[in-house]
Amino acid sequence: MYLYVLLACVSWVLESHSAPMKIVSGSTQDNHTAVCAEIEKELMADNVTYKGSFERPQNTSEELCYGKFIEGFISTLNNISTKHKNDWHIEKVCKNMRQLTKICPKLKLTGHNCITEKSNFSKFKEALQSVVISIEGWKSCKRIKGVL
Repeated sequence: MYLYVLLACVSWVLESHSAPMKIVSGSTQDNHTAVCAEIEKELMADNVTYKGSFERPQNTSEELCYGKFIEGFISTLNNISTKHKNDWHIEKVCKNMRQLTKICPKLKLTGHNCITEKSNFSKFKEALQSVVISIEGWKSCKRIKGVL
């Protein structure tokens, strides 16, 4: 009987050491791709179309303007979530956008001339998704942590 218990323990130890290591990220708060994926998921789940005029980037490929664009997106999302308290998708996107600015040093405001234009909500949402998809693909967008 003791032999079976001993063998079971040994095989468990060997199995746990030979299993492939999982990379554990501290949280989505430190992982810009996870935050971007969450933003995209929430934007796709939100099927509300708001009426009005929304400011969006004229050209979403201007990476030097992403800081300015993100600031505008957050401001607009914040206004929407304040007016429409029952749209938790937009609240979550707004929160995650704020988190992205903390994770990504590249999202700092620059003095670059960034052109925006007024559009409907669906164009605003498309521009936001386009910018988020670009940020998700960045390799240099991560928080630098001190070595313990």
